[in-house]
Amino acid sequence: MIAPTHLKIIFKGRLEFGNQRTFDMVLRHWDMRFEAYFKADILFKPEQVFDDVAYTLTVPSGSMPGSEKQWRSTTALLSELSQFAVAGSVGAWCLDKGQLLEGVHIEPASDKAAVAAFKRGCDLAGQLGQETEATVALSRAIDKYERHALAYERRGYVNYKLKNFNDALHDFAKSIALNPENPEPYYSRGKVKMLKNDWEGAVSDFEQAFRRSLALQPVYWLARLRKGECLFHLKRYAEAVKELTMYGQKSFSVSDPNYRRRHRAYILLGKSLLALNDFDAALEACRVAKGSSVGAHLTPLESELLERVEKPNFVQFLAEAAV
Repeated sequence: MIAPTHLKIIFKGRLEFGNQRTFDMVLRHWDMRFEAYFKADILFKPEQVFDDVAYTLTVPSGSMPGSEKQWRSTTALLSELSQFAVAGSVGAWCLDKGQLLEGVHIEPASDKAAVAAFKRGCDLAGQLGQETEATVALSRAIDKYERHALAYERRGYVNYKLKNFNDALHDFAKSIALNPENPEPYYSRGKVKMLKNDWEGAVSDFEQAFRRSLALQPVYWLARLRKGECLFHLKRYAEAVKELTMYGQKSFSVSDPNYRRRHRAYILLGKSLLALNDFDAALEACRVAKGSSVGAHLTPLESELLERVEKPNFVQFLAEAAV
């Protein structure tokens, strides 16, 4: 239960309604619900969020003060409106004095063909061996709604898993063109560029990813970690240390995908510090990496490196390890 009266509330995202008829229905629903129930408890006005040319609702970026009632009312109305949408999503976070009290993910869950196909594609994308079926479902979502930026991003992710990197790059670029404020396709495109050893291009994409995300979102920190890794490969060690140190100072919950990558950040930090001839700090970073590796999936080389941390000649082994 949220107790404080004065909260910090953050929204990010947009909902897409696809055509004039549905958009008009959404406007009528907003007016009806506002007058009959929500009244002054919605945190923004319709003219701030609706685009009658693109048929979208885009929530204002940045944080705003609000009460618990305003938080509940605004997220409830957005959830209702999302069921008219053909695509899109909205994230909402409620904080008190910097502490996250509640987070909400709002997205369409109707029986519209594009919505159902996208949901099926996303579900299949996370299942081993179901990549072809996922691609078919996501392509169907795009066929039903050609401006489906999220479907392009997910299809790109599936192509990435299948190592169809050129197809993945095409899908990520299309997703970005349709919705340049979504951080996910920048992050995923950056990973493809890393595989192609395009470290500068990857840095640029990861920067775009965290500039378009919030520190409350896992992708923000994943992008910072990847940027640090690219800077290491570019031999820009001082910049890598700054990025990786920032990442290392962040506390992640066990459910956060960044939790399993802490050891990786500290190994790269150790190698960067070693390249700057800071041997003691490099050794300490690797000690922290070892302590952070519990429950993580380690490569054979990472396992060997962390086993050697307190053994003789470790610094030489760290310098030579191609991690």
